[in-house]
Amino acid sequence: MNKNFIPNYLTLCNIFCGFMSILTTSHGYFIWGTVFIILAMLADRYDGIVARKLGVVSEIGHDLDSLCDVVSFGVAPAMLVFEIFVATEKPSAILTTIVAIICGVYVCCGAYRLARFNVTKMKNGYYQGVPITTCGTVLAIIAPIKLPSIATLILVILCSYLMVSNLKIKKI
Repeated sequence: MNKNFIPNYLTLCNIFCGFMSILTTSHGYFIWGTVFIILAMLADRYDGIVARKLGVVSEIGHDLDSLCDVVSFGVAPAMLVFEIFVATEKPSAILTTIVAIICGVYVCCGAYRLARFNVTKMKNGYYQGVPITTCGTVLAIIAPIKLPSIATLILVILCSYLMVSNLKIKKI
């Protein structure tokens, strides 16, 4: 096995888990949807560490990571929130559309945040805006807890804003 590709295997595990979250969520297995997002988070956490440890950091690895993050921490948690809302609330068509728009805006904000990160880089150990990984993982954990739906939707809106905000977040 080529050591240059080892971190990319982890990154691809991230998107695979994101895909599995979307698939299981679409069939009503919401806890599995959450589990796969958490597994994606673990893969995402270690791909960069492994790349630096092996001395194989690459531009393709960086870009691949962002593409995978849009799926695993943008689309997958948005779908999880949406599907849980529809399954538990049995909303009208108008309310379903409003929730779909809120979740779609979350995905767009996450994609923008990743694009901005890719071109601006981190300054002095601080991110600009809350990372999509954090927001997606929080939503994945909160969504199945059966909070009032309005609270979950407010959290989605808050996460959307925080990702594109100028808030400085210390990297840990």
